Amino acid sequence: MKKLSIFILTLLVFTLNSNAQRKLQQLDEEEAKKQEQLKAYEGTKKGFDPSKLTYGGNVGGGFSGNYGYFLAQPMVGYMVKPKTMLGTGFTYIYESQKFNNKTFTSTAYGPLLFARQGLFGNIFAHVEYAPMNYQVYKTPTISERQWFNQLYVGGGMGGRGAQIYLLYNVLHDQNPYANSPWYFRIGFMF
Repeated sequence: MKKLSIFILTLLVFTLNSNAQRKLQQLDEEEAKKQEQLKAYEGTKKGFDPSKLTYGGNVGGGFSGNYGYFLAQPMVGYMVKPKTMLGTGFTYIYESQKFNNKTFTSTAYGPLLFARQGLFGNIFAHVEYAPMNYQVYKTPTISERQWFNQLYVGGGMGGRGAQIYLLYNVLHDQNPYANSPWYFRIGFMF
């Protein structure tokens, strides 16, 4: 009888152990399925993600005896893919120039749209459309405002923090107020 009791007890332990292992295996499989479903949901989840926003812009200026220049260009970008950013901003320029003991001031402003593609390391390609509204003097006392299109193509170097750009305005011939088609700037994005 003692041997039968030990046999039944051993059989019972193995049966319970086997059932417990099956239950654990089922739970593991169910958890794996849940994780796969969660990953599939995350992959298809669409919508605005504030963590993909970047802020920054450019500030510049220059002064000489007869001329003063100030530029402010706030920008905001959104990382649509890990290396691709789309963004917008605004440009404001103030100029002051002395000519024949008279001071002439003017402002220029306009929106901008840009796309940036990371290439390798901290090197990126950059395209920017920036129409500008200039104050155009017809005579020394009469001025009017006119829009001029600017389309910059080029690239730069930098990541979060400081950035350096070298851009070329392919619409330079349409803007009589741009001295050169080349545009070098230093900015920042955080």
